[in-house]
Amino acid sequence: MRSTLGAQLSALRRRRAMSQRDLAERAGVSVDLVRKLEQGQRHATRIASLTALASALDVTPADLLGKAHGLPAGPANGEVGALRRAVLGIRLVEVVPPTVAALRPRVGDVWRLYWAGRYGELARELPERIGEARAAASASGAPAYALLAELMQVTAALLAHLAHEDLAHLALTEGMRAAEASGDELLHASQQATRSWVLSRQGLWSEAEHVAVSTAESVEPALSRASADQVAVWGELLRYATTAVARSGRQPEAQELLGLVQAAAARMGSDHYSRYVGMAFGPTVAAMKAVDVAIAADRPRQAIRLAERVERPAAVPTAMHARYLLNVAWAQMSDWRSQDAVDTLRAVEALAAEMLPHQTIARTIIAELLPRRRKQRLPGLVGLADRMGIAA
Repeated sequence: MRSTLGAQLSALRRRRAMSQRDLAERAGVSVDLVRKLEQGQRHATRIASLTALASALDVTPADLLGKAHGLPAGPANGEVGALRRAVLGIRLVEVVPPTVAALRPRVGDVWRLYWAGRYGELARELPERIGEARAAASASGAPAYALLAELMQVTAALLAHLAHEDLAHLALTEGMRAAEASGDELLHASQQATRSWVLSRQGLWSEAEHVAVSTAESVEPALSRASADQVAVWGELLRYATTAVARSGRQPEAQELLGLVQAAAARMGSDHYSRYVGMAFGPTVAAMKAVDVAIAADRPRQAIRLAERVERPAAVPTAMHARYLLNVAWAQMSDWRSQDAVDTLRAVEALAAEMLPHQTIARTIIAELLPRRRKQRLPGLVGLADRMGIAA
């Protein structure tokens, strides 16, 4: 049986009236790779190759992998529709403007839901908070605009996870306008970091790099006298730039950028929470990024060795910890440590079960592992696939 990736690849290629050779040439990959994916002889490929194939077919990597849009059925429905109306400012209702003091802890609660991976609850919470922030901004000015900017930023991040990237960009456009109205340069730079991340999720590596690098240059601090928030925002921008450059296959440049991320982390001394990035930035984040760069370079054993040096993975928010473990699972899968990969995926599920089905990398790993059951038992894999809605 062909994998979801192979079936999608074949259907999309035929829809665009392309031969396997045409697709391979446009994507810059071998025709043998295209053939093996479509025939189910391979079920996964390097992230860079997957992105190139998606780009050649004019779809996103998530589309190519058959990732569902939106949230699964739950206690309520229509969450994305409500988010869309909130982002576009449609069907505004009269809201009594809350004070900035009352609104600020509510924004903090929204960030905590995001970093806990509680996407359903977050999606239901955000429209009301956005309405409150808009009303407060009209009444109170700059301080409330800063909170509106943060809300639009977390809305964009959530929408990207739900495979609504274009709507996420619209949210960021308003977020950046609100950040400008607040007069806070670091807040505006933080919005750009999120924009770079969303672009990377779409496989738009050069655009993601440009946004992150140009913004990092505009806010580059003097490390000897910079505040922790300044270093954190600069470090986050460099982290996203590193992702884009590594995924585009320019490994020497990615290593140079990684060195800057590590320098920023060393300047922090320890993991320091910054409201501008919504989480802690420091040595743990930099160590996790080194694992990601090794994976982009197709060096799974190096990635596994680097993962052993990440001393405090639980120091970062739950969602980021889970995403890092998915990188570890990818490296284990690529190095044929199949049971280790299954165990790591189950650890992710234990950490953040709600966010796991929205992670394209998790679906790819499972698709690659399932055929290995012909030679390996891999206990726990079928149940995991079933819970994620992946046919075993």
